[in-house]
Amino acid sequence: MVSINLKHTLYWDPVMVPGNVTYSVQTQGEFESRFVSHYWHEIKNCWNISARKCDVTQEVSTSVMYKFRVQTLVGDRLSAWAELDPPFNRRSTLLTLPKVELQVSELNLVAQIKDYGADFTFFIFYWKKGGEDDVNCITTSSYDVSTYLEKAEEGKEYCAEVIAYARPINRNSSRSDTVCVQVQGAKQSVVFITLLSIFGVVLVFVPIVLGVWKFAYVLRYYCCPDEDIPEMLKEPNMGQRMLRNSHSSEDSEEINNVELHEHRLLENSSFIVKMPKL
Repeated sequence: MVSINLKHTLYWDPVMVPGNVTYSVQTQGEFESRFVSHYWHEIKNCWNISARKCDVTQEVSTSVMYKFRVQTLVGDRLSAWAELDPPFNRRSTLLTLPKVELQVSELNLVAQIKDYGADFTFFIFYWKKGGEDDVNCITTSSYDVSTYLEKAEEGKEYCAEVIAYARPINRNSSRSDTVCVQVQGAKQSVVFITLLSIFGVVLVFVPIVLGVWKFAYVLRYYCCPDEDIPEMLKEPNMGQRMLRNSHSSEDSEEINNVELHEHRLLENSSFIVKMPKL
């Protein structure tokens, strides 16, 4: 029998024979063993099973001696009953050290305790580190595995220990290991959250800005593609030369216009001179 924190499991050795092997378990309380010793109670969850263990927690309801026995069925052959010796009393259960964790949520000091079941009560002892003479105690049931202790002070360190009390057998466990937690200052938390938020915003917007810039660059390339400048335009003083050529061209046009005008005047004069008199 293995019994830990009022959880009881019966184990037995396998029967090494060929064929299909099943097991059945019966129990007998102290009253039956004294007054009706022929009566044994069948454990329904452990009848004709192939496993080599049986959870008998529900069968052990009081702190008295219980007898258990196991029978093997191989094919159509039944073995003799093998009885647990000595009988079992749940007072012998092993109580392990409770597991506790201290947490601080918005300056609320909270103790998290591993749930042992409905039969346990927990005593939580806690104090400020350095003030071990001023120890506080809170009692909670196993259903309240998350227990509020008090409002924590910024910058302080708190420690705690827990004792589990098994009510059905009136026994205490040993004290748990001491656990401590440091309470961070609210200002530090605000600064940290602010910096974290700024960093997150930067991470979000930097890719967006880069994407917009890249899109604008690509759009400009397609709308206004770059063209190579002719080599002649790359020569030094090309702008002044083009300007002089432009002025020279305009002067030439003016001279040609003047000469053409004079030529037409001469032709008209000649025509007038050659006309006969009437």
